[in-house]
Amino acid sequence: MNETHHDIQVFYKKIVEIELGSIADVDKDGDISFNVPDAGQFYILLEKNDPSYFRMGVFSVISRKEFGLSLTELLETLNEFNSWKKVAKHWVRKKDDDHLVCITAEAFLNSSTELPDEKVLQATIERYFRTLNNGARELVDHLREQASEAEQKQELPHLAGAEPTRWV
Repeated sequence: MNETHHDIQVFYKKIVEIELGSIADVDKDGDISFNVPDAGQFYILLEKNDPSYFRMGVFSVISRKEFGLSLTELLETLNEFNSWKKVAKHWVRKKDDDHLVCITAEAFLNSSTELPDEKVLQATIERYFRTLNNGARELVDHLREQASEAEQKQELPHLAGAEPTRWV
């Protein structure tokens, strides 16, 4: 591997700016960060010793508490999504007394000692972005539906517990 960590940063930064039209920055950890209007903050996490390991993500996008779910309910939903979603990994990280959903897309784009083929990354980076962005939106919609169903179920026992009325 002849590329320095700086070379790897410049490579990915250039691809983001050209293909996604976003201004990309190098964050304090040396990863690439960029904001997409109406979608949020995204990152490409870089591996110094494996420049072709591509990991793009959106982190802490959904709060478990915001949807009133138990950790088990959230994990079951994420497991369901992971079972049928292409490329994306949905997972949680604990923050204070909440759990926040993160979504990443990962791939090996070349040998571990080479940068990805620039044409391959140019052709696929938008697809990775759409996978993450659409996945987050679909998950939010699903969680809203799940929360709504849970509210309806809580109301049903009051109705079901009522005494039958006899019509005379």
